[in-house]
Parts: sequence; C-alpha cells; structure tokens
Amino acid sequence: MRLILLAALPFLAHAQEIIPARPAPADYQAQANAGPLSLAADFHSRTVPAPSAFILKSHIVVEIAIFTRDYQFNTGHFTLKLNGKIPVLAQTAGMVGGSLKYANWEGNKGITASAGLGDANVILGRQSAPRFPGDRRNEPAHPPGTPAKNTEQPEFAPWDWVEKLAWADGPGKGPAAGLLYFPYQGNLAKLKTIELLYNGPEGPATLALRGSAASPAKSASPARKP
Repeated sequence: MRLILLAALPFLAHAQEIIPARPAPADYQAQANAGPLSLAADFHSRTVPAPSAFILKSHIVVEIAIFTRDYQFNTGHFTLKLNGKIPVLAQTAGMVGGSLKYANWEGNKGITASAGLGDANVILGRQSAPRFPGDRRNEPAHPPGTPAKNTEQPEFAPWDWVEKLAWADGPGKGPAAGLLYFPYQGNLAKLKTIELLYNGPEGPATLALRGSAASPAKSASPARKP
C-alpha cells in the first residue's frame, strides 16, 4: 500500500531525496551545533536552486543541512533575523508555491463588457480571466468530431520545485538537506546581517549567513602610550 501511495504522490518526496547533503558542514557557508544536533546552512538570496533556477519576489531562500544521524525536523524551530530585528518565521512551501501559481488570480477575477445601443447599454456578460495556468473554465467548446487540443505541461513547474526542495517536518536520518523560505520584500542589499536562528529541544544555535550582529567590544579606557 505504501508503494502505491508514493507512486501516486510523486510531489511529496522528502527534501533530502532531492538535495543531497554535502560531505561535511565545512562545505557550507555557516555551521553550528545545538547539543548533539549538527547544522549547516547556505544563503541563496531569492534563488530556488532547481535544475532551471528561478527567483522568488517576496521570499528569502535558505538551504539547511543536518549532519546528525537521527533527527526530528521542525520548521517552527528555525527563524531568520535580519539586521538584528525581530526574527521572522519560515512560510510553508504550499504558501510559497501558491503565491507563484496563483499570482494573478485575485487581480483578474473578471471583466464586464458592455455595448451601447442608442441611449441604452447592453451588458454582454462577465468574461472571467483564467484562474491559473491551464485553466479551461472559459475555453470555447470544440465542434463535434474535432480532436481535443493537446496542451503539454512541463514535467515540474516552479511551484512544484518549491515544494519538492523544501524541508518536510518529521523524523529523518542525516546527513540531509532542504530549503526553507522566509518572507521578505525589501532590498537585499540593505541587509547588513542575516542570521539563521535555531531554538529546539537540543538547545539554541546561531548561523551567521551575512555579517554578524555582534560588534567587537570597545575598550573603556584609552590605550596607553608605549
């Protein structure tokens, strides 16, 4: 039964089956330990590293690797601290993928056309825009005997890759890697410090992805002359 379900749901593969972890934590931009949990991370800016990479307009992409043999992944244990401000939580892959797939849904729900006949206006009808790519709701009917138009879809669309490459909550075995997506619509160039914070049952950990919130201590007394 389990094999049948996996075959029927190819998009639910765990992230670690898609993004193999690198040989060691040192192969990543940042590393940290939280008790027995060994973490590493890379900052991907807004880029999703799919076979055909693409950009997210409103999210930051962070690759997280775990090198502990047995772990329990929980997205809620990770936050992203930008410029030392209040940390933000990751958004689910479904929300991020949906924002890509239905980007124009709310803004194009329909158009009402009208035509003038003297002093009277006749409403011709509400012309609904496509709700999503491939929507056939308003596709004109084909005459009897006309073969249906074959519309080829890509094997995996960008929103599919968002989910396939994302971390899935639950138990697993390391080393393993996957992506988390954090909401941010500002200018990335203005981010002086980017820190990935982990706060789980093993203890806290901080991975500095850009700069550091900590500043070197200043001496309270002037330096003595030789």
